[in-house]
Amino acid sequence: MMPLHPPEKDRTQTFDEDVECVIWADELGFSEAWIGQHHTAGWEPIPSNDVFIAHMLPQTKNIRLGTGVTIITQHHPANVAVRLAYLDHLAKGRLNVGFGQGGVPTDWALFDLPDPRTQGLMTLEAMDIVLKLWQEEGPFEFKGDYWNVKLDEKVPELGLGEVLQPYQKPHPPIAMSIVREESMAATTGGQRGFIPISINMAPPHKVKRQWELYSQGALEAGREPDRSEWRISRSIFVAETDAEAREHALNGAFAASLIYLRGMLTLARMQDLLKWEPEMPDEAIDAEYIIDNIAIVGSVDTVTRKLQDLYDLTGGFGTVLMIGHDWDDKAKMRRSMELMAKEVIPQLP
Repeated sequence: MMPLHPPEKDRTQTFDEDVECVIWADELGFSEAWIGQHHTAGWEPIPSNDVFIAHMLPQTKNIRLGTGVTIITQHHPANVAVRLAYLDHLAKGRLNVGFGQGGVPTDWALFDLPDPRTQGLMTLEAMDIVLKLWQEEGPFEFKGDYWNVKLDEKVPELGLGEVLQPYQKPHPPIAMSIVREESMAATTGGQRGFIPISINMAPPHKVKRQWELYSQGALEAGREPDRSEWRISRSIFVAETDAEAREHALNGAFAASLIYLRGMLTLARMQDLLKWEPEMPDEAIDAEYIIDNIAIVGSVDTVTRKLQDLYDLTGGFGTVLMIGHDWDDKAKMRRSMELMAKEVIPQLP
């Protein structure tokens, strides 16, 4: 759930729909929901995913809720550490945590952040600080290139100098988002044993390359990569027939949001990520191409077959993440989730 909503749609309505979507997912038996975070993106309007998760905890029973992702360069890492630790206690261990640097240039400007490569280094340093605060008692001092964190004085009789640590030990499951085909995040995630979450806009063979890099990083660090940990995101819409599914996907917010994501990748000079073949012209990447070749749209049987093909082409993965698209037709979108849970997934091995 980025989530994806048309910028012109009433914000309060979209937030209410996001709440209803997670409650419905929980009732249907979805295992997890990851919530995005953006500050200046009209299509992706949740700025505080930890606040959203805190709001959802008492309204759900079983579904795990995750920050997907916490844009760690836009916060002080010590603040991230204590807020998420607190949230983990409120969740009684139903929390997952994702870290990343974000990809919205206007967000970078808002926070006066440096170039993307430097933000990548900032992300790694901030993650190190969070993990240190979660796993070490102190005293310590961390002098980094971007942040300095000091916990060098304790007053035990007053309880001073204590940093809240998570409910889950040693910490909540940690994920990293993977976007590029030749992704440094994939290698880093493998080295550190983090959950890999692959983007919804890449064809299967490019997602497969992300897993190869993740595995390489894991093996370099002496870890055995586990495909059951791998999450692959897809934009999915299921309807009673192929014709109904394609008509809805092409003529509403579903297609418009895919064109928005194409625009974001183009802005980042990453439009080639969408191409099955390198020689494919940019102008051929239209809504029909994305819906027919990357998204998974169709009847129960078609979606089941396409998911099985995705599984086979990538070599296997543990969890498919169904992107949270706008409910421009509430009944159809709820039905799509229901068909996915009750008729598609039970057919898959």
